[in-house]
Amino acid sequence: MPHNKIPLRNPENRPFLLLPVSAFFIFLLFAFSLVSAPVVSAGEKYSFENAEKLKPLIEWRDYGPEAFQEALKENKPIFLLLTAPTWCYWCQVYESEDYLFNDAVYPYINRHFIPIYVDADRRQDLTRKYLEGGWPSTTVMTPGRQRLFGFSGVRPVSIMLENLKKAVDYVNSTRASSSANSPSLTAELYRKEYDNKSYPIPDSAMLNRIIAGYKYHLLQVFDPAFGGFGTGQKFPQGRTLDYALEKYSRSGDERFLNVVLTTMRNQYTKTDEIETNYNLFDPVEGAFHRYGTRRDWTPPHYEKMLYDNARLLRAYFHLKVMADMDAVSLSSDDYAVLNDIVSKTLSYISKNWYDSSAGGFYGNTDVHGEDSYYGKNPRPEEKPRVEKTKYADWNGQAIVTYANLYRWSLNSTNTSRAELYRGVAEKSINFFLSEMLTEDGFYHYYANSTRAVRGTLADNAYMLLALVEGFDALENDEYLRAAEKTADYMLENLYDWRNHGFIERNSPDLELYAPGEHIDLRKPVEENGVSSYALLKLYLFTGKKEYLLAGLETLGYVVSNMVGLDRGYYAVRAAELVLNEDLLSEYASNANALSSIENEKTSSLWIDKLFMPEQGSQSESVTPDFRLKDENELNRPLLLLLVIAVAAGLLSFLSPCTLPLVPAYAAFFLRSERKNITGMTLSFLGGLALTFTAMGVSAALIGRVTSNNLEGFERIAGALLVAAGVYIISGGGFSGLRIKKKKPASYAGAFLLGSTMGVAWTPCAGPILVSILILASASETVLSGGLMLLAYSLGLGLPFLLFSGFASSAGRKSRLWKLLRGKTISIKIAGRKFSFHTTSVFAGALFIILGVLLFTGTLTSFNRFIPAGSLQRIIFSGEEKLLSLVR
Repeated sequence: MPHNKIPLRNPENRPFLLLPVSAFFIFLLFAFSLVSAPVVSAGEKYSFENAEKLKPLIEWRDYGPEAFQEALKENKPIFLLLTAPTWCYWCQVYESEDYLFNDAVYPYINRHFIPIYVDADRRQDLTRKYLEGGWPSTTVMTPGRQRLFGFSGVRPVSIMLENLKKAVDYVNSTRASSSANSPSLTAELYRKEYDNKSYPIPDSAMLNRIIAGYKYHLLQVFDPAFGGFGTGQKFPQGRTLDYALEKYSRSGDERFLNVVLTTMRNQYTKTDEIETNYNLFDPVEGAFHRYGTRRDWTPPHYEKMLYDNARLLRAYFHLKVMADMDAVSLSSDDYAVLNDIVSKTLSYISKNWYDSSAGGFYGNTDVHGEDSYYGKNPRPEEKPRVEKTKYADWNGQAIVTYANLYRWSLNSTNTSRAELYRGVAEKSINFFLSEMLTEDGFYHYYANSTRAVRGTLADNAYMLLALVEGFDALENDEYLRAAEKTADYMLENLYDWRNHGFIERNSPDLELYAPGEHIDLRKPVEENGVSSYALLKLYLFTGKKEYLLAGLETLGYVVSNMVGLDRGYYAVRAAELVLNEDLLSEYASNANALSSIENEKTSSLWIDKLFMPEQGSQSESVTPDFRLKDENELNRPLLLLLVIAVAAGLLSFLSPCTLPLVPAYAAFFLRSERKNITGMTLSFLGGLALTFTAMGVSAALIGRVTSNNLEGFERIAGALLVAAGVYIISGGGFSGLRIKKKKPASYAGAFLLGSTMGVAWTPCAGPILVSILILASASETVLSGGLMLLAYSLGLGLPFLLFSGFASSAGRKSRLWKLLRGKTISIKIAGRKFSFHTTSVFAGALFIILGVLLFTGTLTSFNRFIPAGSLQRIIFSGEEKLLSLVR
């Protein structure tokens, strides 16, 4: 084997059949350890305090040029830890004697590596570059800063040591070149980072499509059983909830109100269920935890973050104001939950995070032993630790919330607390203007009278938003002047006038970065959306044309790259602002002046200089041939995957999301003859299977076409179902594309109905189907993905087949077939006689109802009638276990 091929040991590549045996011996060892080992509290062993105590055992360097020069000089690999032990429980586990500070691990790191410690919150500017998926995040690099491997979470000591030793051997056999920090390599890095594509200003048609697509996506990924969005881990997405509330307020569409109320009910934890069913909200001390680890929000990751609570407080306070003003009607139970959430969250922020003496908000609260603290009532006396650091981007979001609380309170039936909210917003803005704003924009964080890290887009974008919203609500001219100063800094130092959009970083703090790394030319979509909205709103207040130009151009970049609900929130708000204020017309009427501004800015664009390295420095970047096996690579046997897919289909049949398929099946079943029922069922399921299988194959071939046009497909399918229902009631039979006078349905009609329901039901599919579709999106797995979806369809259809077998074997005189035969009803209207068959009327009505629900996008309304009981939790738990096998 060549010396540069380093196979790393991967604990995932073990034969599947060995897992039960391994689990048995692990259980025996665990049981023995419980008997023989001294009792040690997890809260003591895995805590911030313990991590801080052990931290000096590793000779950590600060992230910066000195550490990287040392790595080159000594030819040692770099061990970079990105961590957040102030709130991250698994960071505390990793930074304990069991893992990172094990007696065999930390001495080896000290001898053979240059260890670099990065606080993920204080150095958010480095998170996007080094985060390996989650916290804690470990990245091992060559002395020249080229990634060898990385991982998130913890790894067994033996595996970690083996991989670290292989990294050392690799570096010793391939000494790094001293040109790793050369200007030519820096210029090459900039060229790779830079998006050289130009994005046009969107027209009104595109903006309307973006808004409509966002609303449609919101409703489609909404989980009607447990609230929130998606079917896996649940992040709260408070901005999306507030948007849904705005849509309900403007349109009266109950679907959007249902999104908010269902989510609120399921995020809320009842006090008497703390030890058995702890959801996202803390009912004892108040405020929300960071996210739910499962679909039903239980158990949460217990850390509490300022930004999450700022967003959720804004949404639920808005709902409470609407309820108090009778703009929305809530049940007494819902209002009690809402009032408890709002009052306790306000109280928690005030008592724990708001700095009433200086202004501003602290960032987060520790997990503090997780359920050993939060899962108790009453709780232990020792309270969780609050990290007393003020972050500019998170504070910007909290200031926006309190400015809106003040504005809503003035317009509500209860104005008594309005001035309190105004005072909090003003004092916080004033703190950041006096302590954090410089000629080089805002600092990122403030702690212990120290401020650090300048030049990042996130901090300046969110503080610009806070200043603009603060001026709008509080009418303080100082905030408008500060907003202009911030916007001018951003346009001068962070904006790409040629290809549009704001870059991530342009920091004057060279001592905090590796050579050339103080500039990052990537353009984060979320922060660009925030910048676009803030600039366009600032233009409305000032009339400065460069704000209009940059705001519209940035919006063009964002709508071409937008992903996610919460991350796309401000982009959609910007699109609505453009349409509501007719800003495209203002752009057109000022076209000449705006063109002159852009020509002037692009004639001497500072970004161009980054691509021109100094003469005489020629070197090439060589990517090391050293990598871990892809953790997402599917290495299970195909037969096993097919068995899992069949089991997942069976389990999905019990899910509330499958309920819409039942009336669809019943509708054509009622039109079938006894002798044909099994064949009809097979035709129905064949159409269903064809849809799923085609999706699996086409995922790699046509990509996003289907998802981008799914709403149109659903409308067409809904209209066809309504038409079929009308024909059936009137005495016709739905037979594929032909109308027949005879009663029975046809095989072609059953097949077409199955295909139609396959398209309609897909947005309600569970996590297994989604994972198989993701697998199928890789070109080399088109066949396997299609087979897995076919197997999933067979599992889903097995209960239907069993029922059809029972029905076909039942005697002609059985109660079942007597019911299905029904009877004819005749009525006279205007002297004419009309005959209807009860079976036809019922089947046709089912078709019409399904068609209307499908056409209006409310097919999942069926799920509202299914209580979120223990059966659902068992089903979803089973789905998650199967999903872990697929992954």
